[in-house]
Amino acid sequence: MDALALPFDEEPTLSVGQLGALIGEALRATIPDTVWVRGEVSQLRSSANGHSYFSLVEKDTRRDAVKAVVSVALFRNDRAAVHRACKEAGVRLADGVEVRIRGRVDYYPPQGRLQLIMSAIDPVFTVGRMAADRARVLARLADEGLLPVNGAHPMPPVPLRVGLVTSGGSAAYHDFVHELETSGYAFRVAHCHARVQGAAADRRIVYALRRLSGLDLDVVVLVRGGGARTDLSAFDTEAVARAIAAMPVPVITGIGHEIDRTVADEVAHTCAKTPTAAAGLLVDLVADFEADLHRISHRLSSRARAVCGVADQQLAGDVDRLRRVAPAVPRRALRTLDGRRARAIDLARAGTRDADRMLAARERGIVVAGRRAVHAAIERLEVRAGRVAPAAQRGVRNAERVLGAVEARVRALDPRRVLERGYSITRTAGGRVVRSAAEVEAGGMLITEVAAATITSTVTEVTDREQESE
Repeated sequence: MDALALPFDEEPTLSVGQLGALIGEALRATIPDTVWVRGEVSQLRSSANGHSYFSLVEKDTRRDAVKAVVSVALFRNDRAAVHRACKEAGVRLADGVEVRIRGRVDYYPPQGRLQLIMSAIDPVFTVGRMAADRARVLARLADEGLLPVNGAHPMPPVPLRVGLVTSGGSAAYHDFVHELETSGYAFRVAHCHARVQGAAADRRIVYALRRLSGLDLDVVVLVRGGGARTDLSAFDTEAVARAIAAMPVPVITGIGHEIDRTVADEVAHTCAKTPTAAAGLLVDLVADFEADLHRISHRLSSRARAVCGVADQQLAGDVDRLRRVAPAVPRRALRTLDGRRARAIDLARAGTRDADRMLAARERGIVVAGRRAVHAAIERLEVRAGRVAPAAQRGVRNAERVLGAVEARVRALDPRRVLERGYSITRTAGGRVVRSAAEVEAGGMLITEVAAATITSTVTEVTDREQESE
């Protein structure tokens, strides 16, 4: 019968410990006693008993995601040798560092955990990978022309407004600030805290640089204290290099490593060896400007004194000449004034005589012209008077004739003439002329005017002629 057909109670059953033992035997049978494994350190931690634990991860470079992970244990007995090898090569076991380590694969049944028991490290691999990565980043930046961009910014002669990127409270921070404070110059520091090593340190540095790029600063300084080569990995990243190249002001680095130059050093405007040296560079710039200012002011004062001395001599000579010449000047001026006054008097008298003669001539002309005008006006008046009398007489005769004709027409139209011929005019009591029977009524009073009298009558009956004829 096939094993799969066995009833459940007849199938072989293993305890958890037996399964763990089988897994351990399978691992020992298929995997060598020790293997070399490379990857990136993550979540490094140490225990109180001297052991270290971390995860060794492999990342997908295209998506920056974890592709595979294995737990690693570095026990106290092997830890000292590993740290000694790292120190000799200038490497520190820390998060984000790529390493090549040796160890044996082990399955730990009490926790059901598969882990790599680390026994050695190849620090040369780490150094080589860091150098290769740095060379690759530098080549890419050089192809894009970003390496000299920040260096093209002119360094201000008096860089007193300083932006500082470093870990707050660190030795690098205190060394830098102390150097500026003891200089005696009025430096103003805008500090933006950023972790400068460990996981995500490059992103924090980029964030700090971008924040400072929006401030009105003369320079920005990026510093940290000394350390292993792996501690400087954040300064070899492409993101930090591009952020430095994009800064609108010169960037000074003082990363505190005497041996190697980081990518940040290559992209920055100026590279100093230590934070103190970076601060000293700023102090020297201000001191040089102050010295130049003193030299220029000394030259100006010397030149001014020389010019003033020459001017004093010229002024003294002018004063002497004025003293010699001054007494004669008023005399000449008085003589000139007397001559001009005499000429003015003569001209005034001559002008007055000419004006009197001209005025007398114009007066005579006005009198003669006035007499002529009066005679001419009298003659014109006499001529017009002779013409007016006959015309007036003719107008009077014509008016008399017109008036006679009008009187004749008025007399002919006079109602009394009509009455004298036998006609009469009848009016109502109100004085209105009666023209039809409709204007009177029985019982009304009428006033009839004849040639020589007025007759008052009362209406007893009104008869319409048209009604009578019917």
